[in-house]
Amino acid sequence: MKKNTVDPSGFYHALCHSEKDLKKHIRSKLTAHKPRRYIYKDAPYTEAAVLIPIFFKDGQAHVLFTRRTEIVEHHKGQVSFPGGKRDETDTDLLTTALRESEEEVGLQSDDVTILGQTDVFLTNTHYLVTPYVGFFPYPYNFKISRGEIAHLIETPLLHLMQDRHFEIKPWQKGNETWMVHFYYFNDETIWGVTGFLLSNFLSVVFGLERNNFEVKNAR
Repeated sequence: MKKNTVDPSGFYHALCHSEKDLKKHIRSKLTAHKPRRYIYKDAPYTEAAVLIPIFFKDGQAHVLFTRRTEIVEHHKGQVSFPGGKRDETDTDLLTTALRESEEEVGLQSDDVTILGQTDVFLTNTHYLVTPYVGFFPYPYNFKISRGEIAHLIETPLLHLMQDRHFEIKPWQKGNETWMVHFYYFNDETIWGVTGFLLSNFLSVVFGLERNNFEVKNAR
């Protein structure tokens, strides 16, 4: 699917309304994909991982996001995927993603079917984030950590794939100019590293041309 076009064959529309076919498609694309690292400068970093959680609601695929509270240390009030930094006790980064998802929203690891990994990104707060894509059953008995999560956002996948809900804008921080990805759903704005991770997922899995992650004048 090219940017600024629709889905003339209805392929993605049909895919997003069939859980079996969508799982098969995502698994196939991620199995064939060799994850890359987007690191824009040499700097110390902390390893972290997130879960890109997908579920079916009202017969179509949705993506689960969280809105962070204003009292967390980083990315206050922003929309994020469940996840966080790696603990010393985590055997690997997938363990990190699943542990953090359970701590933040009560999503049990046994209820998540992992389909693969997308590309790794370094944030401007020096977290190197590894994303994993997983399905979980719905409805689900979420248990939200109120100190970390203000509320959950259930967004139709097809909505995120439509160009009219997406834009790239320059964002300045110090001597760096980031081309930041923005997604809009109702009153929510998905941007920052979550916007990058979402764009990368849509590019790798569905071929949307949204892999523009340029950082200018980075040191």
